[in-house]
Amino acid sequence: MLQLIFLMLSVLSLSFCGEIVATTYPVYYPLKYLVGEKHRLEVLVRSQADPHHYELTPKDAERLLGANLVMTLGLESWEWRLLKNLPKGKVVTLSEGINLLKRGSFPDPHVWLSPKEYRVVVRNIKDALVRWDPSQRAYYEEKYSQYLQRLNSLDREFESTLKTCSYRTLVSTHRAWDYLSRDYGIKTLSLSGVHAEEEPKPSEIKAIVQTVKREGLKYIFAEVGHDRKVADFIASQTGTRVLMLNSSIFPQLNSDDYFSIMERNLRALKEGLGCR
Repeated sequence: MLQLIFLMLSVLSLSFCGEIVATTYPVYYPLKYLVGEKHRLEVLVRSQADPHHYELTPKDAERLLGANLVMTLGLESWEWRLLKNLPKGKVVTLSEGINLLKRGSFPDPHVWLSPKEYRVVVRNIKDALVRWDPSQRAYYEEKYSQYLQRLNSLDREFESTLKTCSYRTLVSTHRAWDYLSRDYGIKTLSLSGVHAEEEPKPSEIKAIVQTVKREGLKYIFAEVGHDRKVADFIASQTGTRVLMLNSSIFPQLNSDDYFSIMERNLRALKEGLGCR
């Protein structure tokens, strides 16, 4: 079906939609900063629902075909299908050099939730821009240096905050935080899999309830934009409270960018894990 959509649209005279398309917000934010006013930029997946289950629409296919360049992490199954259906040279994947975690045979895509690992993505974006538009190399290098300084500062903030936590276990409704766990020494337990809409089994809920009680946790975490009924049930069974985390980095405010969202996430983690 996807191939047919692209085939039908490719024979039409398409209006220009945007010079660069970022597939998701974790790609869009640093790309927007590095590009500045040099090129037009759009983001493909705008919903705050789980982007893992994104389905391409004919309008989205038109936007992709009308772009000069498409940037994607290339870690989701729908992103792999894009790579096969868009013309060669149009799509840039940004996963090279990432120290990926895997769930079975599939990569965990949530690299942006560790500022430490996210630096690789930003470097790859910069390198791709330089290859595509070498006349602006100095501009992109300077903007990258500025962005990297902010990322390094955020990394230090996560590191210094999370090493002071009274509780070392993060219980969430979405298995999105394993990169943060690996890079900052926090144990994670999730109520569902890598995809936030996967329903946990009753036995998994029971095991989580037992762990929360045994470790004396005060808070568990739910995901912005996703159903929190399971988290509320866990909270009712354990006497805990629910705090919200934004794992998709969807902008909740018009002024939001990667840094403002991750700083809110860190504040929630600090409260929920009892960090100083």
